[in-house]
Amino acid sequence: MEPDRDDKRALITFPPSLDCELARFLLQHYGIEYEEQPHAFIFCFFATLWHGGTVIFPLFYDESQKLIGPQSVTDYFDQHCAPKNRLWPESADEKAQVKSDWTLFNQTLAFATAVFAYYHLLPHRQLMIQPLSRGIPPFERECVERAYPIFAGALRVLLRLTAERARQGLDQVRIIFDQVAARLADGRKFLVGNRPTLSDFAFAVAAAPLVLPPTYGGPIPSFDEMPPPIQAAVHELRSHAAGQFALEIYKNLRRSETWTKQA
Repeated sequence: MEPDRDDKRALITFPPSLDCELARFLLQHYGIEYEEQPHAFIFCFFATLWHGGTVIFPLFYDESQKLIGPQSVTDYFDQHCAPKNRLWPESADEKAQVKSDWTLFNQTLAFATAVFAYYHLLPHRQLMIQPLSRGIPPFERECVERAYPIFAGALRVLLRLTAERARQGLDQVRIIFDQVAARLADGRKFLVGNRPTLSDFAFAVAAAPLVLPPTYGGPIPSFDEMPPPIQAAVHELRSHAAGQFALEIYKNLRRSETWTKQA
């Protein structure tokens, strides 16, 4: 683990973002204390631009460094942690597999999950106010409450949400779950090698909104609050071998209590 430091460490987030949840998960794994600074969508761009010169979130920063996005977090702390905590394998073949998995899970699967979930959730204003504004400054929360159509509309445009794309998103999730299940069919405990790697973390986080692990750290409606299409998907995917694997990763590696101190 990296030595303790006196300077303030902060993680700027848009709370529901899967990348932000992955960064929380990774920082917890590496034992890094930090203060989470959550912001509403749109406002988070100004915060990351001010502190890191970027519009990409999450942004982890302190007085000496700025780590943009979850891959930068793991790239840096993997070089400054105990060998047993490293998430990048030493083997060239295994490292290549993890790189391939990163693209498949953190990009393809996470995007498919987001498209399906947001398409069905955004029409429910009262349901979504809390996930979109958990822990954010009061002024931003008031903006979300008063101008919800603007924030929901921005997400619809960004994700290009349509009924057809939501259907395609769920189909993509099923395809990747089947691929993961095929890799697990030989009885292995982890996707690459004999210990956890970034592959396991990336898959578990991208799958989490559709299997609802109890220790998931992002704000999300409960199963009972979900609209029927998402409830049906959760029922299906929690019983899938890959869904069970994602739940096990969260159960074994993600603590419900976190190092995070919210502003």
